[in-house]
Amino acid sequence: MATIQSATGPIDSSELGFTLMHEHVRVGWGAMYQQYPEMFDREHELDRAVSRLKDARAAGVKTVVDLTPIDLGRDVTLIAEAANRSGMQIIAATGIYYTAHPFHFQMREDREMQELFVRDITLGISTTGIRAGVIKCATEPEMHPMNERVLRNAARAAKETGVPICTHTYPANRTGLDQQRVFKEEGVDLSRTVIGHSDDSDDISYLEQIIQNGSYCGMDRIGIQRPRTSEQRADMVAALVEKGYAARITLSHDSCCNFHWAPEGMLDEYAPTWRLTHIPLDVIPMLRERGVSEGAIEQMTVLNPRRIFGGD
Repeated sequence: MATIQSATGPIDSSELGFTLMHEHVRVGWGAMYQQYPEMFDREHELDRAVSRLKDARAAGVKTVVDLTPIDLGRDVTLIAEAANRSGMQIIAATGIYYTAHPFHFQMREDREMQELFVRDITLGISTTGIRAGVIKCATEPEMHPMNERVLRNAARAAKETGVPICTHTYPANRTGLDQQRVFKEEGVDLSRTVIGHSDDSDDISYLEQIIQNGSYCGMDRIGIQRPRTSEQRADMVAALVEKGYAARITLSHDSCCNFHWAPEGMLDEYAPTWRLTHIPLDVIPMLRERGVSEGAIEQMTVLNPRRIFGGD
């Protein structure tokens, strides 16, 4: 077994249980919080997160991996409070997303980016003492020089600390393969990487390449009904399991308890399945209907996350 840093302290990998590998307590634009703090009701956001996390616990989820990196509105104290109040184990992330150019590092040496990631993992994020347990990086719609710098420094930090990498990709451009190339060039063990949003693809040959290269396919936008419905995503998971790939698949939603990119309530109306309970309550039955065994379901939801985080 391995020790994993959660937002509320270390846990053993054997304690992960049913794990959602790609979710968010809050997503937003950090500049807004900094400039206009009066526009945000933190207690309301906390209550909303706790309610959704409790619902997920009641549905059988034991651990959530929060893949909110530095520039996507990460607030680890909010994550930790939500974990404490809900009883959910939450693993927080370091890393950098792709939508905002990381200007801080524009003229700095790569080692400064790597050192920041390592500090988040080994010492704690800022002055909170809360340590990240995973690295998040992203590529969309294609690789560009700064994006590649982030990937390479994420890879170096992962090698130094031993934590896994989980990614955001644009499957239409097969950017998961670009990520694997960079990680391999940096000497990362691809079996400790999850290539995210793989279920946005309808190209099973692309997903097989990701798996055969050694990474996990993150089937982790389940509940978002575009570009593929939950039924189509379940079909793809079942097809990959039929081909013998259950040991290289993780399941999640990429859902957000609080999502500031849209007015509050909009997603509840237009994306009612984009929440933490959709997989355990709705999609697992879909997989059973498609002939996926209980053993394969446990493999994807319990055993694979445990191995990704270094457990047996």
